[in-house]
Amino acid sequence: MADYFRRMSIGSRLALVIGLVAIAGFVALSWGLSSSSARTLRTHATHSMKQQTQQFTDSVTLFDQSLQQQSARFLKLFQTEGLAPPFVLDSDQTMDIKSRETPLLMDQRGALNMDTQRVDDFTRRTGTPVTLFARTGDDFVRVNTSLKDAQGERAVGTLLDRNGASYRALMEDRVYSGIATLFGTPYITRYEPIHDARGRVIGASFIGVDITADLENFKARVRSLSIGDNGYFMIVDANDGSVLAGGDHEGASLKEVPDVDGSPAFAPIFQKQQGLFEYQLSDSEHARQTTYFMQYPDWHWVVAATAVNADIDDQIAATRNRFLLIALGLALAAALGVYFMMRRSLSNPLASVQGLAGHLANGDLRQRLDSHRKDEIGSLVGAMNGISDGLRDIVGRVRQSVESIGHASGEIASGNMDLSRRTESQAASLEQTAASIEELTATVRQNTERARQGDSMAGEVVASAREGQQRLGRAMTTLKDLDATASKMSDIIATIDGIAFQTNLLALNASVEAARAGAHGRGFTVVADEVRRLAVRCSEASADIGQLIRHTIEEVTTGNAHIQQSGEQIEEITARMENLGVIVNEISRASEEQLAGIEQVSSALASLDETTQHNAALVEQSAAASGHLDEQARKLSEVVRVFHLPA
Repeated sequence: MADYFRRMSIGSRLALVIGLVAIAGFVALSWGLSSSSARTLRTHATHSMKQQTQQFTDSVTLFDQSLQQQSARFLKLFQTEGLAPPFVLDSDQTMDIKSRETPLLMDQRGALNMDTQRVDDFTRRTGTPVTLFARTGDDFVRVNTSLKDAQGERAVGTLLDRNGASYRALMEDRVYSGIATLFGTPYITRYEPIHDARGRVIGASFIGVDITADLENFKARVRSLSIGDNGYFMIVDANDGSVLAGGDHEGASLKEVPDVDGSPAFAPIFQKQQGLFEYQLSDSEHARQTTYFMQYPDWHWVVAATAVNADIDDQIAATRNRFLLIALGLALAAALGVYFMMRRSLSNPLASVQGLAGHLANGDLRQRLDSHRKDEIGSLVGAMNGISDGLRDIVGRVRQSVESIGHASGEIASGNMDLSRRTESQAASLEQTAASIEELTATVRQNTERARQGDSMAGEVVASAREGQQRLGRAMTTLKDLDATASKMSDIIATIDGIAFQTNLLALNASVEAARAGAHGRGFTVVADEVRRLAVRCSEASADIGQLIRHTIEEVTTGNAHIQQSGEQIEEITARMENLGVIVNEISRASEEQLAGIEQVSSALASLDETTQHNAALVEQSAAASGHLDEQARKLSEVVRVFHLPA
């Protein structure tokens, strides 16, 4: 397959690539369109489910409103014809109805308890059962009715269920209307409170409109509705979850139907007013289902529409396949069109260019192509004609140049021999110069080494001078400290002299006081004399010490002056040695630079000698090459004769 593709023409390859790209593009486009249509179909299916459910719920609402109006009219008719207000409830008078004592409810015609003629006449004429309730405490008891149970007995003597919505409405003095199943028959019921002259609720009137036939019509309508091929509608009792009509679970309770995970599949319809959810039943032949539901609280119904996802998936698959087939057909048509267009506009002109290239490869420079195209193919044909023209011009010039090269190669060989002799003479001179430079380099290197030694010795002398200067500085500091200490000692001696003077004065006073005391002060006089003598000795000793300290201070001052003079001389010596070190260092650096320069000259001479030797070898090679060039010129002349030029 790879070899076949390599043997294909460029036009066929381009057509194949463009065709594959077109197929991929159309397939991607069709896939995108099918994905978009899939989303549209799912959205449309969901919207259709919601719309049909809403329409059905609206029809139930209209029917409920119509029945409520009808029940209201019937009850109004009964109240007008069968009852004569005002009403009175006499709790003191009772009537036993099926073993229950009931208070007596009366109007202007008399007691209503078990006055069956009134309710029976109305029921015979209208077909709607009527019931009257009397209030007893917080309950309502049935005291008259035309409604009978399965045994044909009147449903009287029983209480109204307190848990019912009708009971709450009557206790709140409101009218209640709703659906109810009485003895197996569905009715639209209406309860209205009965008031006495003071407006108190003392009873209630009831009427029921039989909707059995209408419900059957609704159920038949629900069974006839469908969504897709397998979808359906359902009416579900919101209380016990039983399916009243429609679907696969009619008559069963949806609360017991599990999904594949074992959870209640239809739990959402009993938890929300309306919604959409997806599930998969454990015993269903379809993969997944989607249900939209809406509650109708007045009748305790849930209207649900269920669509099988497989139906929508089948429509999506059919749409996708249809798009793919259309895309494939368009892609194949585009590929064929591109193939023939490429063959005409690319493959055939390239074949002509290939033929011209074959002629040029065989040396036939007389062929040309004619083309009036302005695109790349026209440019390629022009380029090939230009190549042919250029080759003709080049071959003509080469033929002329080959002859000139033959003559020039001989002259080059003669010049190379002369250059070889002069190069050998230059190489000998360079060898002598290099030897002289080597001797000079050795001398300069020795001078440089001695300059380095002098620089090192000068540095050591400078370092020693600096160390001596530092020691003199420390000696001067020590002498200054001694001078300060001697000054402090002088102060101490002066203090001692003051103490001796005060002691002598105190001893004199003590002697005077002892003389005044007479015989009692003799001992004190002896002590005072001893103290005076001790004070005198202290004064004499302090005077001697003071003289020694002053002499010491004078000697220290003199020594400090000598040391300072010595430090100045050492500083001068150090400065001169530093200048000498700088000069020696400059001499050393100059010698090193001179040595480096000479070494560079020596290296340059060595390189020049090497280059000269290399040039001599190159000259010999050039002589050999010139001979080889002459031989190649002859061969090139023979090769050029292969090309055929127009006359």
